[in-house]
Amino acid sequence: MSDELHVNTDELRRLGASFSTHAYDLGRHLSDFRRRTDLEAAAPPAGAAPLTEHPAGAEQVSYAELSEMAEEAGRLVGELRDKLEEIGGGLRATARNSDDVYEEFVERYREAR
Repeated sequence: MSDELHVNTDELRRLGASFSTHAYDLGRHLSDFRRRTDLEAAAPPAGAAPLTEHPAGAEQVSYAELSEMAEEAGRLVGELRDKLEEIGGGLRATARNSDDVYEEFVERYREAR
């Protein structure tokens, strides 16, 4: 078993950037989703019954309930977006810290010679 450890900081940065990009994209989709669901909740179709069929078809759900479900879905997706950004930031910080430790190691090695 080897005691060596190699961290590819470029790959960590790329992975961190990828997580951040996905978080950004998810945030854009979430904004669109919230805009559409807010408009639909504010103005049910003219002449529509106050109830609509549940997506599963088993029960009826009011527009207010659909609006609450959309709001909860939006909140959960927002939390996922925040976690993706947090992971991306953590990966980039780990890459910076690894580079700093490596540079310090190289500097001390040179001083010891």
